[in-house]
Amino acid sequence: MTPPTDRPVYFLADAHLGGLEDPADVSSERDLEAFLRSIEGAAEALYLVGDIFDFWFEYRVASAHGHDGVLRALDALSHSGTAVKFLGGNHDYWAGQEFERLTGASVHRDPIVATHGGKRLFIAHGDGLPAGDRGYRILKSVLRNPIAISAFRQLSPAIGARLAVRVSNVSGITDDRVQAAIPPMREFLISKLDEGFDAAVVGHVHAPRLWKQDGRDAIIVGDWMTNRSVTVLDASGFRMLRWTDGALVPNDEACGSADVAG
Repeated sequence: MTPPTDRPVYFLADAHLGGLEDPADVSSERDLEAFLRSIEGAAEALYLVGDIFDFWFEYRVASAHGHDGVLRALDALSHSGTAVKFLGGNHDYWAGQEFERLTGASVHRDPIVATHGGKRLFIAHGDGLPAGDRGYRILKSVLRNPIAISAFRQLSPAIGARLAVRVSNVSGITDDRVQAAIPPMREFLISKLDEGFDAAVVGHVHAPRLWKQDGRDAIIVGDWMTNRSVTVLDASGFRMLRWTDGALVPNDEACGSADVAG
């Protein structure tokens, strides 16, 4: 097994940049850029666990994506020696070579299996993975179909962006919906631990959670969009944090969950 690393590994999800009205969106993007700059040269890896952007689509001809400050900060982080791993979510699954060129990150469309600090990790955005919601799974298969992607690419970037905003429904992420999504996601995460992973990490559900099972970890990273949630793996294990007033602080509301049944 890989020995514990001296440098931490960070996980961040669901910033939905571009999906909020100003000034909330500007504040979220400014805070994210500051966080990325703060870990420059100090992190082994950063996993962007999906829906960092409320919409990202790459056309055959380069087009403006916005979010220049965050993109530059990611590029600087990559050049500082941090491995930046981008997992497409249900809003930004279509990131690819252009995103890699702009940021130095590697783009992944399927769940990642990785080893850090002697722990074997399963990492995924999380959409469509828990049991149930057959309708969404069908929609997901359509949206990720190469034919559908090719057809969408025929639209102009302006029309495509407007269409994406109309169907995004970030405003529909209510507390009731978030709370209802937690139990099935926890069940899915525990199933991955039962498969032998030391930790299972997802985003998608906008509520940070950490559960323990026999010394292993089931984690919902939580969202950056409103909670500024960050998960870190370092020599002391997994910790749930929050970016507040320009610094990472413990997120006690997500920590200290009792062991769950195997």
